[in-house]
Amino acid sequence: MEMVRAVAVRMAFGGVEVVKGVDLELRASEVHAIVGENGAGKSTLAKLIAGVYRPTAGSLEIDGNPVVLESPRQAIERGIALIHQEPLTFPHLDVAENIFVGHQPISRGGIDWKAMRRRAREILELLGVKLDPQARVGGLSVADQQMVELAAALSHDAKVLLMDETTASLTPKEVAELFTIVRRLRAQGRAIAFVSHHLDEIFEIADRITVMRDGEKVAERLPSETSVEEIVRLMVGRDVAATTSVGRKEFVGSPILRVTNLSVAGKFEPLSFEVRPGEIVGIAGLVGAGRTDVCRALFGVGPRPSGQIEIGGEAVEIRSPRDAMKHGVAMVPEDRQHEGLLLPLSIAENATLPLARKGWRKPQRERALAKEFADRLRTAYRSVDQPVRQLSGGNQQKIVLGKWLMTSPKILILDEPTRGVDVGAKDEVHRLIQNLVADGMAILMVSSDLPELLALSDRVLVMRAGRLVDTFTASEATPERVMFAATGVA
Repeated sequence: MEMVRAVAVRMAFGGVEVVKGVDLELRASEVHAIVGENGAGKSTLAKLIAGVYRPTAGSLEIDGNPVVLESPRQAIERGIALIHQEPLTFPHLDVAENIFVGHQPISRGGIDWKAMRRRAREILELLGVKLDPQARVGGLSVADQQMVELAAALSHDAKVLLMDETTASLTPKEVAELFTIVRRLRAQGRAIAFVSHHLDEIFEIADRITVMRDGEKVAERLPSETSVEEIVRLMVGRDVAATTSVGRKEFVGSPILRVTNLSVAGKFEPLSFEVRPGEIVGIAGLVGAGRTDVCRALFGVGPRPSGQIEIGGEAVEIRSPRDAMKHGVAMVPEDRQHEGLLLPLSIAENATLPLARKGWRKPQRERALAKEFADRLRTAYRSVDQPVRQLSGGNQQKIVLGKWLMTSPKILILDEPTRGVDVGAKDEVHRLIQNLVADGMAILMVSSDLPELLALSDRVLVMRAGRLVDTFTASEATPERVMFAATGVA
């Protein structure tokens, strides 16, 4: 049964159309996946249905009746809820308060706290989630915060759930737990739109797949009647080659980076390794193994490490990112929105931020440089004066990469360089990495995408519980060997 229908909807920002005449049906007891490259219009389409934006043309229908949604509140009153990639929760409130924010049960002129917590517990049990209604949300994991958002949607009795990149920041275990809940919601008769870049997830959970490209709907498929390869071709409009190794050669030159007994108390134990020019050294491990902490220590972020760092054969002190930049080190952080970008600022301002000197700016030079690097990285944007928060995740990642490449680093640290980007953007980032090492740059890369890490790395360091437990050459590294080292379990 059709619950929501978008009819030839269009959306334009500043005269540029990002959704172009799209038809979409969301049916009861069905998971409808929406896929496409970054900037294809997937999230904008979801926000049109959720009342965040009002379409510039076309119409929406709920249960066969035309509607005009002026706000997310109107959408939720009609039973449509949007679950965001980054949970929009209130960290200083507890779970029950977040679930019922704005519509708390009232008794005798005040909030009925007992009733609210009882009802919150009932909704969490319906989802199969074990959370204390009185736990402060700021202390919860991203996965648990998303469960709170889902519970908030159900507190309004939402029949249509729009899940926008909900799995982007989750571990495989958390994704499996979320999918158990999605299947339960589907069995209850709810309609679910599932926006994701992860095609393996799509084929696991979806009943139908809509493919978007450049703002248009280019195909609709049943998972049983298509393949990952066809969906990728439809998304990007071309074949995307599998990531290949960058040479697999022996490196005999002197290391550009040598780390000896580097450690940070409470984060990771003393470790030693080297990286040579033109080499990619990958760091594998489970979440919490200490991989990101190593990267941050090398870039001068956080507690000062003990041990020794040598760059170009000379011992150096790196106490801050400015010190790191002075010695030719750049880092693309894992969390691009909070650590890589200043979202309200323009593309030009973000891209040239590392080049700023003593607060003096040269706007004309900034704009020219930003345009040069944005075009070089095939970034989709309207103008370099556009706020970077308006870009898709993949295009934001390209701005972060371009920002640091402008500093002409000798050593580039990449922490989850393709997290949250689509298959086409991932292909472009891989090609860029290969070109950089071909030009002699040294790269230290953390990735939770094991196929990516094994395909790109010339050597793989494996961390477990804050310790460096093994090192493999490219020819030695297999998924089984790396995972055994990372988990300690055969």
